[in-house]
Order: sequence, then C-alpha cells, then structure tokens
Amino acid sequence: MRRVLGGTVLAALVPVSALAQAPGVDGSGAPVLLAAGSLRAPMTEILAAWRAAGGAEFKAEYGPSGKLRQEIEAGRTFDVFASASSDHTDALARQGLLETPQIFAHNDLCVVSTPAVGLRVDNLLDVLARPALRLATSTPVSDPMGDYTWQFFRNADKRQPGLYALFDAKALKLSGAATPALGATTPYIAAFEQKKADAYVMYCTNAVQTKAALPELNVLRIPDELNVRSAYAIGARAGSAAGAALVRFVLGEQGRTILLHHGFH
Repeated sequence: MRRVLGGTVLAALVPVSALAQAPGVDGSGAPVLLAAGSLRAPMTEILAAWRAAGGAEFKAEYGPSGKLRQEIEAGRTFDVFASASSDHTDALARQGLLETPQIFAHNDLCVVSTPAVGLRVDNLLDVLARPALRLATSTPVSDPMGDYTWQFFRNADKRQPGLYALFDAKALKLSGAATPALGATTPYIAAFEQKKADAYVMYCTNAVQTKAALPELNVLRIPDELNVRSAYAIGARAGSAAGAALVRFVLGEQGRTILLHHGFH
C-alpha cells in the first residue's frame, strides 16, 4: 500500500541504527541509493539527517529515472530507488527487483523563460508556439520530466488542435538522456547561460533552482488544466535491510519536512 507525502506514515518499529549497518551491494560495503536527478538537493539533506540519526553512509547516485530503471533491470547494484515516476518503481516491483514502492512526493511543471519572451498565463500556448522560440525540454522515456512534458503537449493539443505536433517537432531535448557529470552545471542553467533556449519546460522545483542561479529569468507555473502532476515513488531492493530502513526514514517526519522545504508536495 502506498503512502502519500503529507499523509499517514507508519512509524519504524526497529531503530535506524539496528538496520542501517547491513552490508551494501556495491562492492565497497556501502549501501547504494539511486535517485532521480530532481531529488539531488532534498536527498542530500535527507541523507545528512539520516546519518545524524545513526544511519549508515549511503553512496548516492542521481540520474534520469528511466535510465536508472534500465540499469537496475540490467543488473546494477542498489539498495534504494527513488524515481520521479511511479511507473518505473512499479515495473521493478512486478519483476521482484523492488519491495512494494510508495509514493512520497509530487511535483508540477513550470516554464522558465527569458524576459524578452514576455510569457504570461494568458499567452502561454501562443508564445511557446512561435516559430522562432527555442523550446527546451527533457528527454521522454529516459526521463519522466520529458514524459510529463509530452503529456502537457497533449493537454495543450486538446485546447488548440495541432499544438502537439508543433511542440513535438520543435522541442530541443537538452536534458535527461544522460546523467550529468558530478559537479557540472545543471542542464537547465547551462541552456540559458549558453543561450541555447528561450523557454524551458521543467519541474517547478528545478525552476526555483534555475532562477536562484539566474535571477533575471521568469518562472511561470503551467495552469492546472494543462499541468501534469508527477508522482515520485521510492522502494528498497528486496532483502536490503539498510534500504528498507532508509525508505522508512524518507517517509517519516524528517524526510517529509525536508521535501516540503525543497518545494515538493
């Protein structure tokens, strides 16, 4: 049974320290967390709080959820998988590679744009459809943010037929196909710094980070009737005591508070 962020969370019946010391599976003795790239900031803070509570040191790696799922299916070692789409965790659970996943956070889509674009709620679709506008996105299938963006395109097409084909053809897939190098500038910030995009559809949490780095940019949350709310899900590798303990911690009060602080619902 899934639990949703902000809902009831079962308290752990076994202390963190009693479960957190199980050996990892990455060859170094450290348990492994694989998580969506959009979770890097909150998960870094959650892992720090976890260690302060007596939890073991986790090796954390971040990337596009679809790509991480494929790597797990191919035999990659891990103890916890936190995905930006419950589709990926559900698929792994059906294969017996993941304990029952639970939804733990939600995110929405925003559009970040340069001031010259003049993007507003009332002209959103018309502006994005301009032939000269360079519209950046993530990559579908590899990255759930790309999947959610293409669903936004479908929603737009219901309002104005023909927009899906137009957006699908013009979208510049500037992120989500590969895992960014450690310490590298995020692809969203780089797209504007390198003047590769006029507008970028991204998670609202990523939009906050992008605007913090480039304050001159504008952020517009896509209206509810067009938006696509993402469902983040987390699960432990079957048989991993350390993984199960971390999942409980993420679902607990500290984990939920940190996620809310970073803009997740």
